[in-house]
Amino acid sequence: MPSTITSQTLIAPSVNSALEAEFMAAAVDEQRVVHRIIQCKGRRYSLKLDQDVWQILEEAALRRGIRINHLIDGLANACPDGGNLSAALRAYSIDELKRQMQVLQDQLRDQAMHVGQGVSAAVIADSCPSPCFLVNAASVVLKANAAAQKWLGLDEAALRDRPLDQYMQVKSPVSLPQIVSSFARGRAQSFPARIICLRPGRLIMAKATLCPAIVRSEQDLIYFLMIEAN
Repeated sequence: MPSTITSQTLIAPSVNSALEAEFMAAAVDEQRVVHRIIQCKGRRYSLKLDQDVWQILEEAALRRGIRINHLIDGLANACPDGGNLSAALRAYSIDELKRQMQVLQDQLRDQAMHVGQGVSAAVIADSCPSPCFLVNAASVVLKANAAAQKWLGLDEAALRDRPLDQYMQVKSPVSLPQIVSSFARGRAQSFPARIICLRPGRLIMAKATLCPAIVRSEQDLIYFLMIEAN
C-alpha cells in the first residue's frame, strides 16, 4: 500500500526552524507587552504598550514633575480625532529618547571642553566679545559663541558638529594640519590666519587667530579660532 505524504513533510526542516524561531520571538514580544488602565479627569484609557515604552513614559513624567496619567491625558488631547493613541505614545517615547540622547551628548561635550580648575573652554568662548569657535583635532566645530553666530548669520545648532571647512576656509602660512600638530606637541603658540567665508550674497574676509584650548593627545584636543570682525 503506497505511503501517504502529508503536507507537513513538504516543509523543509530549515523552514520549520525559521517558523519556530519566528513564533518564539512573537511570544517573547507578547510577554513584553503590558496592559494598563489609565484614568485622568474622568477619562479612561486602555493601553497595551511594550514595557520599555511604559518606562520611558514614567521617566518623562517624573522629569516634568507630573503623574504619568496626566502626561498620557495631555498626549491624548493632542492626538487627532480618531488617531491611534498607542502609536502616538510610541512615537513620543522615541522622541523622548532622542531628546535624552541629545542632553547626554551636550553633557559629554561640556565635559570634553572642561579645563583647568573648573574653568570651561565654553565659558571662555562665550565671554569673548568677538566671534569665537571651539574646534577639535578633526576640525569639527564644537561651539560657536553668540558673536560668531551673528557674524555668520547662523545659530549654533547649524554650526555645531559640522566640519569647519563647510563654512569657511582658513588661510595661513602654516597649514591647518600643521597647526593642529603643533598644538598636539604641547606648543602654546598662536597662529595668525585669514578667513574666507562665502555667505548668500556676500563674501566675508577677516583676520583670525588660532590658539590651543585643551590638549590631551594628538587626536584629543580643542583649539580656539577667534575672528577679528570688522
